[in-house]
Amino acid sequence: MKIREQGGYPQSWYAASSPLPTPRARLEGTVSAEICVIGGGLAGLTCALELARTGREVLLLEANRIGWGASGRNGGFVSAGFAERPTNIVRRVGLAEAQALFKLSVEGAEYVRARVAEFDSSIHMGEGWLVALRYADTDGQRRFVEMLARDFGHELKLLATAETRKLLKTERYFDSRLDPRAFHIHPLRYCLALAEAAERAGASIYENTRVRNVESLGVSGYHVVTALGSIITTRKVIFCHNHPDPRLSRALAHAMLPVATYIAVTEPLGERASTAIATRAAVADTRRAGNYYRLVTDDRLLWGGKITTRVTEPARLAEVMKKDMLSTYPQLGNPRMEFAWNGLMGYARHKMPIIGEIEPGHWVASGFGGHGLNTTAMAGLLIARAILTGDDAWRRFAAFGVPWVGGWLGRAGIQISYWNMQLKDRRDERRAARP
Repeated sequence: MKIREQGGYPQSWYAASSPLPTPRARLEGTVSAEICVIGGGLAGLTCALELARTGREVLLLEANRIGWGASGRNGGFVSAGFAERPTNIVRRVGLAEAQALFKLSVEGAEYVRARVAEFDSSIHMGEGWLVALRYADTDGQRRFVEMLARDFGHELKLLATAETRKLLKTERYFDSRLDPRAFHIHPLRYCLALAEAAERAGASIYENTRVRNVESLGVSGYHVVTALGSIITTRKVIFCHNHPDPRLSRALAHAMLPVATYIAVTEPLGERASTAIATRAAVADTRRAGNYYRLVTDDRLLWGGKITTRVTEPARLAEVMKKDMLSTYPQLGNPRMEFAWNGLMGYARHKMPIIGEIEPGHWVASGFGGHGLNTTAMAGLLIARAILTGDDAWRRFAAFGVPWVGGWLGRAGIQISYWNMQLKDRRDERRAARP
């Protein structure tokens, strides 16, 4: 996949609107550290920060640049919950465990909010998350909202079709639900702020330092071997990566399905923006192959979607995304899509994050696709607490395991299911449009 870069980052509106720091040094030579974190995304950075703040000796290695991957170029949504539906989680682990898991997800979201307030107010970009129905299903919407309030203590606000269309000026949508506790951020700026805070707390961070192997030394810990031949001797290693290298963890790599999503950002729209969207909340819709979007400035619209297992950038990506956007908001005319990019997310078959200790001293945090940014913070916190105090809350995720996704057959099956969802979306939208 050819990736155009700016300042060592994949080209995106996030990179263009961030003060990109000078690249950090590569790690060279042989060193030792109490704890080695592999991966400079949101989970790894959160874990490194929390460990360093207690005086632990932490070394973090990033193969590219801090926030280079999905952590620095995602939709930026922060909300409670998981990619898996709450009802399915209840069926699997029971109501009490599902409630405990949901509480952890809330804590992850509030951790991000607290760090944003601590670091830089410009990271925060808006309050609220509005989920709009593409099909008329008032009863189903009401039952979902009632279930979240009753079973999880999470209050959402129901908006009727008329209220929804005042905020989102399209006849494509019917009712909606608003999560007022959700918010959205500039994810790359947040990554960079986390890294700076971790370094101030005493962590050592190296960029452009790819790990090639992790060798167990038994009770003595691990050797972490980089592509440059450097060796880090460490008591504990924490692997934080959304699509893992099988040379580092075969079981984890085989449990992750790499799923691509696409994002585009318009040129400044001027007054046209207000003819379509009259809210600074983040927005998603209930298409099976859903869209997600938000105003990232007063008049620039970020539009995401087109989820697929294809990891190559489709031809004329900006035009593909614009066509999708204009099918919902034709009043925007023919704006230029100034930025367009793709990115890989890691999905486990059970649609839950994978967090835990796979052998003594070897921790993993992965599978954050589809959750929003709360789970990355939650994972970093859980692992840091386990190391610092022996807290075993991370074990709540053991019930979901590390299931194999089926290799290339699994990817083919998922792609076929996405195509099927898109066909069903088109069918149901035609029905909804009929008088």
